[in-house]
Amino acid sequence: MRIETISIDRINPAAYNPRVDLQPGDPEYEKLRRSIEEFGYVEPIVWNQRTGNMVGGHQRFKILKARGDMEVAVSVVDLDEQQERLLNIALNKLSGDWDESALTQLLVELQQGGADISLAGFDEVDLKQMLGEIEIPQFETGTAEDQGDLGVLSSKLVTCPHCGKEFERE
Repeated sequence: MRIETISIDRINPAAYNPRVDLQPGDPEYEKLRRSIEEFGYVEPIVWNQRTGNMVGGHQRFKILKARGDMEVAVSVVDLDEQQERLLNIALNKLSGDWDESALTQLLVELQQGGADISLAGFDEVDLKQMLGEIEIPQFETGTAEDQGDLGVLSSKLVTCPHCGKEFERE
């Protein structure tokens, strides 16, 4: 692996990148921004020297550019366009599954040690669920009698999405 520091202006975000383009204010964007602020820029962008395109790290790039970084460390690859696109997909798709028990134990240990575990990138609901702070209700299986006749629509009001006026369904 070859790591170089290059001008951020030499990096072209790949127009074909199939990931959702996160924006400031989006929860996932803010988690990543906060992580970079806390831990620094620790995972280099993957940059194809042959095309000048970014292959991986589009969201990190956006955050680094927004905060005014002029140079960034990149992992340099030399790929043809087809290989570049395949690597882009692989970097965005290939990941392992969590060992839920080990993850929960690690989060508990970090929390007990006073760490701000929200920096791990999980949202509050996920963390509370993993740490057992949310009780997930157990519902009994319903019967047809509980639901009524699902084949018959009852008369209900319908609201026009344009004017807001309510009408009774015929």
